[in-house]
Amino acid sequence: MLNKPQNRRIITEPLAEAFGAKFIEFLYLNHSDFDFMCIVKAKNDKDMAAITNLIYASGAFSSFNWFRAFEAEEWKDVFQLASDNMATYISAKQKAQEE
Repeated sequence: MLNKPQNRRIITEPLAEAFGAKFIEFLYLNHSDFDFMCIVKAKNDKDMAAITNLIYASGAFSSFNWFRAFEAEEWKDVFQLASDNMATYISAKQKAQEE
């Protein structure tokens, strides 16, 4: 950026659009560990994982992660599903002790 300042949102938007995704926020941070954060709305997690893999493979980043955010009701549903199936869960340690 020092040698050629540029608006990288404009440069990277076509990549997101190729996967049917859209940037909601595209922010630079003055943090010691993270210098960038982007909020993206994608059709599904698979598309977002593909975008992430493509960006990481470019070699432009030494670290690049993505995380799924859930609305409050969705998060409740995730835990409801876990709660409903909790009785069927057996840990690997428990299974090993049974044998």
